[in-house]
Amino acid sequence: MNNILFLISALFTFVSLYGSLYGQHQTHLQERADKEKMQAWVDSVYKSMSFDEKIGQLFMPVVETNNGNKPKLNDYICNQKVGGLLLSKGTLSQQAELINYAQSVTKIPLFIAADAEWGLSMRLSDAPDFPKNMVLGAITNDTLLYLYGKEVARQCHEMGIHINFAPTIDVNSNPQNPVIGIRAFGSDPENVARKGIAYAKGLEDNGVMAVAKHFPGHGDTSEDSHKTLPTIRHSSERLNEVELIPFRKYIEGGLSGIMIGHLNVPALNTNGTPASLSPNIGEKLLKQEMGFGGLIFTDGMAMRGVAKQSDLSVKAILAGNDIILGVPHQANELESVKAAIAKGIISEQLVEEKVRKILSYKYILGVHNFKPIDTAKVYEKVNTPGAEWLKRKLYDNAVTLLKNKSDLIPINELDAKIIASIVIGETTPNEFQRMLKKYDNIRTFQLSDTKGLEEIEKQVSDCNLLILSIHGAQNTEDETLQKLIKSKNTILVFFTSPYELEGYKTSIENAQAVVLAQDNNPAAAKSAAQGIFGGIPLKGKLQVSAANFPLNTGIETTKTRLAYNLPEEVGIRSETLAGIEEIAREGITNRAYPGCQILIAKEGVVIYEKSFGKFEYGISSVVTDETVYDLASVTKATATLPAVMKLYDQKKIQLQDPLRKFVPETRGSNKANITIRELLFHESGIAPFIPYYTSAIDKNSYVGPLFGSKSETYPAYYAGAWGRTDYRFRSDLISNQLSDTFDMPVAKDMYASKKMHDVLLKDIIDTQLGSRGKYTYSCLNFMLLKEAIENISGEDLNTFVQENFYRKLGASTTTFQPIRYLSINDIPPTENDPFFRKQLVRGYVHDEGAALFGGISGNAGLFSNANDMAKIYQMWLNEGKYGGERFLSKETVRLFTTTKSNVSRRGLGFDKPDPQNPKASPCGKKTPSSVYGHTGFTGTCFWVDPENQLIYIFLSNRVYPSRTPNKLSSMEIRERIQDEIYNAFTK
Repeated sequence: MNNILFLISALFTFVSLYGSLYGQHQTHLQERADKEKMQAWVDSVYKSMSFDEKIGQLFMPVVETNNGNKPKLNDYICNQKVGGLLLSKGTLSQQAELINYAQSVTKIPLFIAADAEWGLSMRLSDAPDFPKNMVLGAITNDTLLYLYGKEVARQCHEMGIHINFAPTIDVNSNPQNPVIGIRAFGSDPENVARKGIAYAKGLEDNGVMAVAKHFPGHGDTSEDSHKTLPTIRHSSERLNEVELIPFRKYIEGGLSGIMIGHLNVPALNTNGTPASLSPNIGEKLLKQEMGFGGLIFTDGMAMRGVAKQSDLSVKAILAGNDIILGVPHQANELESVKAAIAKGIISEQLVEEKVRKILSYKYILGVHNFKPIDTAKVYEKVNTPGAEWLKRKLYDNAVTLLKNKSDLIPINELDAKIIASIVIGETTPNEFQRMLKKYDNIRTFQLSDTKGLEEIEKQVSDCNLLILSIHGAQNTEDETLQKLIKSKNTILVFFTSPYELEGYKTSIENAQAVVLAQDNNPAAAKSAAQGIFGGIPLKGKLQVSAANFPLNTGIETTKTRLAYNLPEEVGIRSETLAGIEEIAREGITNRAYPGCQILIAKEGVVIYEKSFGKFEYGISSVVTDETVYDLASVTKATATLPAVMKLYDQKKIQLQDPLRKFVPETRGSNKANITIRELLFHESGIAPFIPYYTSAIDKNSYVGPLFGSKSETYPAYYAGAWGRTDYRFRSDLISNQLSDTFDMPVAKDMYASKKMHDVLLKDIIDTQLGSRGKYTYSCLNFMLLKEAIENISGEDLNTFVQENFYRKLGASTTTFQPIRYLSINDIPPTENDPFFRKQLVRGYVHDEGAALFGGISGNAGLFSNANDMAKIYQMWLNEGKYGGERFLSKETVRLFTTTKSNVSRRGLGFDKPDPQNPKASPCGKKTPSSVYGHTGFTGTCFWVDPENQLIYIFLSNRVYPSRTPNKLSSMEIRERIQDEIYNAFTK
């Protein structure tokens, strides 16, 4: 008998819950539930409930998140027996503390809801700030919306939240809508449906109920239901063709929650009753006709669109709602419902049906398995690198290119462009301009409005491309703006919603390109800048019609340059690279270097770019990503070698060519027949080093040896020896005055004559020659290669690489003689030289030989920051292409980057790992043998890994204040960091 009663009860519950009477769709959450266990839990809880507790399940009050609300919260839970809470405002830890308290004092586990349309930041100030729906509506890849839903659900789980009042799937067909607007995905009902369903499925697949709103559609009104009762005046045919499409598809998609709005919809309900209180809309349309079988919520009942109605809660229950949200005077409403039940207005069967339905979803969503939240860790658990990556990814895919005359975007031919960025709406350099400057040397200006444009127009008179950006809602265009845009090639960028475009129609017409970044957010700024320069492809489609651009306008572009994102972009978790910072700071603590710069790029994306320490020990400038370092021997592979590769590509030089062919001074010497290949492999037999400065010193200016034991005569310790300082330089070679004769900078107030070049070259050529074909590393090899390059090209090495590589790449900090082109404030000092230059070297090359060549040499002299270096190396990984331009042929790149010596670890101009002798290898132990790169004496290196599409750059001034001791090497800082990178691949 008991079994029969149980079966009858279960059958009744099944019919009530799953809507067989009305042909209602079973939701996916219901389908996935263990029905037997769920039913047992529901029955057990329901039987234990008092009448008041059953009524209380139908109510969900709104509570602001602060500790002062605990008495009110206690009243709601203990006295009014509410079934759930919508917590609003505050911080993550504040809300977590309140949730812990609420669940600890309740008898029946509470539903915790969030009004998190664009993530928890909609209500909680320190949660990740995801894009609004209007931004997301521009994304063509709906999978990203699904991932977004999953991530928001993950954050909800960390906070003990079970229900998210999202997505908004209103079709915003009225640009003047004051309450929906950017909360909608756009004006296309099909796109709104796709986006809303993808987001909702992401939520529910990760165990959080989605609640679509505001049924039957709040998109076409110019009134705000928070302030009045808006009227939707469309016919039922129009409602079916537009407003109801997303809700219908949402229901067919098996999603679980819907919120009914406070709307007057005469076509569906003729008596003026708000939709939230109308049985015609809730019971008849939503449940019976459309077959919705999930939970139905009212919109907030304190809103003026409904608040003046009598018997609010009774009407809401009879209209089909399961949970009544945020009623004013909660206690009164409870009594009103109890009275309606006593009078038979609301049947006890209806109450039981709704309560059991609510309890079923509580079981499905795991409300009964609450675990207290660790309030001390909740911030870091919610604000993860993965969340930040997803936010950036969403903005990346939302940026929309509306106009692109002459394929201006992505910008190419940087060497022919003089670019200025003018920001309107912000008065300090912003993230957009900072990211633009990653790609080229761009002038930047900021204005609060258009009033200062006339003055800026004069300052950009020589520019041939303007990037003019509008940040936030402005007072629309004026004649000054229109005139400036018409006078220059201009990319017009809007950091606004698409509706703001209407105020700029003339400027849009005059501009060569128009970009809609969708939002004035730092993440949107990064995305827009990268899209303009080809760091990311542009894929967005216009989600509404705006400024003569029809719905779905969007020009797609391709990726041509480096992007900048988190490691998650290439499948690496940020936390797996955390050990890099520890190693970098260990080096600073142990005075291996005062500061450093580290960059990692993988698969065309810069995933790690951080700077540590200072220019000098003690009080000093802080190292930033813009800091420019002396690269030392990295010059060989970053300047001299690319020049050789270019000449090889042009068939102006061959690897077997003898040196005498290009450097006539070698003819008749023992260097004449040395080949280019031997120089690149360091198999020429040339001496490793000569004391370059000795020829510059007047030997008649002192008596005795130049070096000796420490004493008054030999007070200067330099390069491992004690030197005298009472010598003079030859007056025909060195001067402390710049002139036509002495025009090669050696150091501050120190210049070499043109004759110095000839003397040094002769010194190099006159050196004894060792065994050719045997590996002996020598800077002299690359000094001679520089002579060959200049004689072939007719240009100095700096000019040649600038014209053929750096300017085209946008590597604006990569240069010889940086003191001529860059601010000294961006260049850390290298060594305090007490012997040769008798000064702290800063802004001039550290290497003595390169210095006497005027700072332009084949072995050293190049300066750069890591970001600009990465462009060169990415060009190699791209087999000679970058920024839409070809720099080198595939064949040349492959030849030079893959060829390896038969007698050493060396490549053609590159250094390589030495797996046979790990202790002598310049790389980490986990580095593949295909890697190529170079190290520099000043504490620099780069390594390019074609197998993993990886670039690793480390820059420092480890020779400050002295080159000894070399703790950078003894501590294996560079190698250990490299191993950390490879370790991250497997974690």
